[in-house]
Amino acid sequence: MEEVLSAEKLPSIIDISLLGAAATEMEVAKLAEYAKEYQFIAAYVMPNNVSRLRKCLSDDQNIIIGATIGFPTGTDLMQDKAFQVKELKKIGCTEFDMVISIGKLKSGCIDYVKEDIQRVIDAAGEYPVKVILEVTYLTDDEIKLGSEIVASSGAEYVKTGTGYAANPTELRHVQLMKKTVGDSVKIKVAGGVRNYSSLQAFYNAGASRFGIGMNSAVHIIEEAKSIQ
Repeated sequence: MEEVLSAEKLPSIIDISLLGAAATEMEVAKLAEYAKEYQFIAAYVMPNNVSRLRKCLSDDQNIIIGATIGFPTGTDLMQDKAFQVKELKKIGCTEFDMVISIGKLKSGCIDYVKEDIQRVIDAAGEYPVKVILEVTYLTDDEIKLGSEIVASSGAEYVKTGTGYAANPTELRHVQLMKKTVGDSVKIKVAGGVRNYSSLQAFYNAGASRFGIGMNSAVHIIEEAKSIQ
């Protein structure tokens, strides 16, 4: 039987985020307020706003401060991605969402893709890594291959996207990823989750974590409360 997600459970599977290039410090403070009010499991901002977010969350140690690595294109050098992890660990990040080298995967440069992921995992140490495929840029065969690489890497999650792509994650993407990896790695969805019904559908398809923009995350919780 499929689980119906309650409004009480939703914050435990949602990473609330503010990842726009023009995000202000006032908006970061608002993100922190929402994170504390609803007790979202994690909060994500771009690297230059992490220190501000940590300060705003200093009175609530339950909320994970996440980091974006190689975001949003995945085209950073391997050593740069690893460096980002190490520096962001120093200022309080304890989860890392990295973007793969999408063009290298599409080019069949599998060893490059594997090493790129491994360097981030090694730099993260004991902390979880979520690996972003950016599925809307990939063919089904590339999604399968990318998912298999992530599942064998030691990463905790394979993630659909950054939210920056022009097209949103589709239900079929998650279904394909779940069919490919089974229970060997968890699935996180980002990009296109705008309401409670779509989140519930992705959850039923096998996703167990969601990266959702600040306003949409709050809207989804309030929507769930109104219908339950």
